[in-house]
Order: sequence, then structure tokens, then C-alpha cells
Amino acid sequence: MLLRAFQGKADVLAISFTRQYPKFLFPGESDRDPAFVGHVEPNTDYAIDSVNPVTWRAAVRRMVAWRPDVVVLPWWQVYWAPCFSYIVRRLRRAGIPVVFLCHNVTEHEAAAWKRALTRRVLSQASGFVVQTNLDAEDLAELIPDARPVLHLHPAYDQFPEACGVLPREHGLELLFFGFVRPYKGLDLLIEALALLPADLDVRLTVAGEFWHGPEETMRRIEEIGIADKVEIVGRYLTEAEVAEYFARADALVLPYRSATGSGVVAIAHHYEKPVIVTRVGGLPDVVEDGVTGFVVEPESPKSLATAIVNLAGSDLGCMIEAVRVFKARELTWEGLADAVLAAGGVS
Repeated sequence: MLLRAFQGKADVLAISFTRQYPKFLFPGESDRDPAFVGHVEPNTDYAIDSVNPVTWRAAVRRMVAWRPDVVVLPWWQVYWAPCFSYIVRRLRRAGIPVVFLCHNVTEHEAAAWKRALTRRVLSQASGFVVQTNLDAEDLAELIPDARPVLHLHPAYDQFPEACGVLPREHGLELLFFGFVRPYKGLDLLIEALALLPADLDVRLTVAGEFWHGPEETMRRIEEIGIADKVEIVGRYLTEAEVAEYFARADALVLPYRSATGSGVVAIAHHYEKPVIVTRVGGLPDVVEDGVTGFVVEPESPKSLATAIVNLAGSDLGCMIEAVRVFKARELTWEGLADAVLAAGGVS
């Protein structure tokens, strides 16, 4: 999406990946979207294998031969430190500046050694774009003289329109979407459902792969007697399926224990859905409490339950319109492209 947003602003060459992670590091079914098998983005070389330094060297040669004004590298976790450190060092020797587009400056619950390695890699860059105020603060701690450009994560406009094949079956339809991992707090949301008024007609759909299996979650749902309020779709969803689940939902719920930004919120914004988030990381940056959703305290099923009750009593039409206005004003890919060019000193 960023590559496409650069059209008309700059000449761009994209160098993408043949493999991001070895299988043993990725417990999901695949790190590739099966709907895009065989897809080739124009002006893109698929060249970098994260575990093969020979491909890193070839990618750098391609970059240097192209002689760009700036190279933009994504940064989201320390696994990429060896590959990206090599690439940045070689580009610096060739006199080519590098901008890191930081999805996360540091990982969730990052250990000290990870922060140190992140500092070592990022300190070689010429500029930075961050997507949350928390990431700007984290970057300032790691690299005090960094002057990042802040632009919120754009809405994921590539997702298709829904066909309306999933019927609404409850008065309030909630969605928890994405990989289910401990830091995302699904267990807190399950406990919150048990605190709701008995007469509130609500369903929570949990859609996404479970990092460690769904058994513990399903057992707890049965123990507290809310099986009639929870639907588990514990697998990868295609983009067409994502469209249907978001279209049916009244709101997305992110009960995270920790966070920086969230690509899941970017999907919700595309479908113009209110979001309930916890007050962690950069999540409050993208939700205006009581206007485009609700912001609650973390680690609190009671606060989540209160927000769900408030959502049920809200004018959802007004919230949807507020999300629409916010998306058009703050969440565009063209705006992110401009931020990248500004961080790289390219006019």
C-alpha cells in the first residue's frame, strides 16, 4: 500500500522477501496469505531470505546499483537485526541514507538485550518514521538525538467489501481478531463477558489462529457458562472472510495487556468500526474515548464490561461517522508516504 501511495511522488523500487521466518519460529499455518499465492507487485524484486546472507548481499548490490536518494526499511522486531544491520552498514558505506519505518521500536515485553541490539541497528539510520507516541518515546530513550516523524498507521484500504453472507444473530456483535497470544488479553475479555447484564444480547466472535492452541480458552468459557455468547473461529481467515466478520461486527475489542500500534485497528478503521481498546502503548492514539470507541484501563474485566454496556447504549451511527472522518483526516497512505519522504529529507 505504501509503494502504491508513492506513485506520482517518487520513483520507487521495492525489494521484498522470499522468506521472512523459518518455520520453527512461526507456529501459525503460514506467514503467507494463501489468497496471494503467485501475486507479484509491480516494480518489486522478491530477493531477501532472512536466514541467507547471500541474498542480503545481492539485495544491497541491487539497491546501490539503483542509486536511490533514500532507502526505507521496515522495523518491527529484533529478529531482523542481523539482516538489516548488514544492509544499513553497506548502504552507509555507499553514501545512501536509510530511514526506518518503525512499526514497533521495541518488541512487546522486550528484554534488555533486545533493546540493546535494537539500539545498535537503529542508531545507524539517517531518519525515522514512527506510528505512535509511545514509539517516539521509546526511540528517544534508545537514540536521544533521533528526530522521528510521527504518522499514525493508515487504514488497511486493500481489504475488500463484504458481501453480507454472515447474518447478524445478536443485538450486539463484538469481534476479537488476529493471532491469539497472551499479551492480547483474550482471557480478560472472556471474564468481562461473564460480568455483563443477563439481559444484554451480545456475542463475541474470536477469529484467528491461537498461538498455543484454543483448549484453555474454551475450557474457561465452559467453566463460567458463557458458551452461548462466544463463537470461536480458530484459524487463518482470508481477506474475503475478514471482510464478512468485520462487516457483521458492531465493534472490535482489543483488551491488550501491552501494545505499541495495531494493524488490527487499521482493519477496523477501514471498515469504519468503533474500537474498544485498553490504555496501553499507542492504542489511545487512534481511539477517541466516547467518540470513535472506548478506552479502558488494562487488566480489568470490569472496565471492559462497562465499555461494552456503554457501547450497547451508544448511537453507533454517530460513532461510525466519527471513525469515517478520522480515517479521512489522519489515516491515509499518501500521508505516510509524505512522512517517509520528510524523514529522508527528500522533497
